[in-house]
Amino acid sequence: MSTAIYTRHLVEHRYGRPLEELQRSGAHDGSSDPVLPIVLRRLSGLAETNAQVRAARRNLDTAWQRCRSGEHTLDDLVLRYADEVVHLERREQSEAEAVWDLLDVRLLLDQPAARRPSAGRTGPASGDEDLMTIARQVAACLPRLNRETLRRGLRDRGIHVSNRRLGTVLQRLRAERDPHRPGPTARA
Repeated sequence: MSTAIYTRHLVEHRYGRPLEELQRSGAHDGSSDPVLPIVLRRLSGLAETNAQVRAARRNLDTAWQRCRSGEHTLDDLVLRYADEVVHLERREQSEAEAVWDLLDVRLLLDQPAARRPSAGRTGPASGDEDLMTIARQVAACLPRLNRETLRRGLRDRGIHVSNRRLGTVLQRLRAERDPHRPGPTARA
């Protein structure tokens, strides 16, 4: 499957509608999703680049077949078409990655407000308890509790914490798992 077709399927999957329907709704209603018009423009640019890649590959194939049949004067033409194919494939890949990044932005915009960090929190204690609640849920699913698995589990839930804070959470979780283990020591 080509990069352009894969990207089109990905856009249709993320939006839950066929591309033609997205194009119709994007032309009439641009206010509901601020990312959709940009995605559609990038996707049409990707389709154009994909058509150029296919044409360049056909040219390369034709030149290569003629070169193999004994027309060695075409060596330079084969190299030129090969360079063009490589250049266009790189451009196609970077255009596809731009669309993928836009789809990630759309996912971030669609996240419910509860998952976004709240600016109105009153103090670190309530945030730490929220973090501990989520960390307990993550730790319950982990076969082995260590720094990397806990960090990965929290990141999968959209929570990024500093290394120091992660260490504190890890110590508290281990102390809760093993009540005979001494808790975190206070630093002077």
